[in-house]
Amino acid sequence: MWGRYKYMNLILILICTTYSKLQSKTNWNTDTTFYYYTIDANAENLIRKRINFEKNFNKKEILDSIASYLTNTYFLPKNEYYQGKRKISINVQKMTAINLSDNTIFIATVNIDDPDKICLGAYFQGSTGGHYTFLMLFANLMQPQLAIPLLDGIIFLYNDEEVMALDHINLEGLISEREINDLVRKSIKY
Repeated sequence: MWGRYKYMNLILILICTTYSKLQSKTNWNTDTTFYYYTIDANAENLIRKRINFEKNFNKKEILDSIASYLTNTYFLPKNEYYQGKRKISINVQKMTAINLSDNTIFIATVNIDDPDKICLGAYFQGSTGGHYTFLMLFANLMQPQLAIPLLDGIIFLYNDEEVMALDHINLEGLISEREINDLVRKSIKY
């Protein structure tokens, strides 16, 4: 599933995880604050809405809830052209835990199920549209406000296939938390 970049991507995520982060990383607890992010009315920043999860929710259940939120908000086509088309859905297919001596790295495989290929024209096209889609996916799924990220990396699939290079959005291969951290954090309106 990871294609020809499987080992290079795994090495990349291990290199990008700093030694100090490995030493201090612990699990978040039930007091940890999670957010749903959305684009503000001026389409300039991400704004956040606090969400509370049940005590016993694990990472997969939290990600499933966030994926459902994205499916029913951001990826819900509102244009008349898309009326009658099948719904786009975001699904967390798999969570992979890579156990290291001092830490466990979590990588999610997330599928964007888009049977009518609406995303190609409405969400991945154009500099602005591609940028907002990138921000919405990563801010919501990685939760950058956490001192310890919800995920260390994400692999995106599009209709159950590896995402190939696109002009205005980078969803190709394994994308680490460190790669997106600054870009996403700068877009969040606190």
